Amino acid sequence: MSHRYVSAAAVLASTAALLAVASGSSGASPNQAASATTASTTAVSTTAWQPCYLPKGYKHFFELESAKKVQGKTVVRVTPETCSVNTKNDEDVAYTPLGAARSLAFAPGASVEVFSDINSTTVKSVAPTWLVNHKLTNSPHFYYRVNGKNQITAMQEIYHP
Repeated sequence: MSHRYVSAAAVLASTAALLAVASGSSGASPNQAASATTASTTAVSTTAWQPCYLPKGYKHFFELESAKKVQGKTVVRVTPETCSVNTKNDEDVAYTPLGAARSLAFAPGASVEVFSDINSTTVKSVAPTWLVNHKLTNSPHFYYRVNGKNQITAMQEIYHP
């Protein structure tokens, strides 16, 4: 057997072993592992994603991590995110962190809208201080706007069924 064929056989064997480990089936044959990997790749590639809809005037998404009072102001700890939705199933939403967590304060007169309960799309307006002592009933994800001083002027909870 020539050196070229031996090298090709070694590469194929290594690839098959990696596929078996990656598919989580250490006892599977290389052919089973390869077909399982191909099937999962096919399933993932058929899903079409598009950016989530932002209401007029909103330009950002974040995940609300916490809220507290600091020197008389309400401050939230948030992680900026991007959002994508499955075009075939609008309940399949993926959020991806867009940077490090940061703290933001609310501007005077800021509006906050949250859902009144988990099974409802009824929105209620609350003061930013409400976030400090209440648990969200639906999702920690929000649309939000900031002013030139990097203060939150408006935020609205995103509904997830």
